[in-house]
Amino acid sequence: MIKLRIYIKQKVYQFTAVMVATLFVLLAFYSAVYDNQHSPHDTIAQEPTASSYYRTSYKKAIKNSRSSAVRLLSLDIQSGMVSTFSGTYIKSYGNYFVVTVAHGIQGECEFTKIVYDQNVYECKKYIVVDELQDYAIIQINEMQDRQPIEIPKQIPRNKEWKNTLTLLNRVVYSGYPNGIGPLTISGKIAGMSGGEFIYLDSYAWQGSSGSGVFDSKGKFIGHIVAVDVGTTEFGIQILNSIVLVAPSYKINWEKTITEAE
Repeated sequence: MIKLRIYIKQKVYQFTAVMVATLFVLLAFYSAVYDNQHSPHDTIAQEPTASSYYRTSYKKAIKNSRSSAVRLLSLDIQSGMVSTFSGTYIKSYGNYFVVTVAHGIQGECEFTKIVYDQNVYECKKYIVVDELQDYAIIQINEMQDRQPIEIPKQIPRNKEWKNTLTLLNRVVYSGYPNGIGPLTISGKIAGMSGGEFIYLDSYAWQGSSGSGVFDSKGKFIGHIVAVDVGTTEFGIQILNSIVLVAPSYKINWEKTITEAE
């Protein structure tokens, strides 16, 4: 009788162990299947971060670029023309602004909107629209879901420019090419044009104009104004891989103090 009880207990233990092991296997299988079905979507839906393979300074550049990028829409009420372009959210002496291209501005301040995700922010005031240097500074209220670039703290100064503009130095920008984005795109310093423009070996498309460009240490060095064009036997060709950047030292930052409301 005692042997029978011991035998039964052993069988119960064995059966329980098998059931527990089976349960763990099923849970692991279900977890793997569930992860394959849901995790990629959840991960992609989140704001992407810089690859861990990059150096800390370059990851900082990617973060600065990504977290300050905004999209702009500007309407000319008379013609009905609408332009879509990119910009960089900045903070200067306690006020908030967006730096972008002048050629994107179509109408009055009230018809220019700053957009990120599903949120729309109003243009508070045009601080400056400089068509010659092709930049505009727009005052706005604080954006809760964006991280501004601190001016003048996060722009190169004096000798820093010499290191920044070394050939093939890595740069990064985030913007809305073709209205898609934000997309973060890398590039390299390819040259200068008499101090007027920085040339990048990168890529840009319509809508990229106004995107803030950051050097490999995360400093704001300028904004995209155009791609280059060339003449061939087939006519005018757009060189999408040669990107023109207006350097940030061409911007009159003092107006963020003197003209701000």
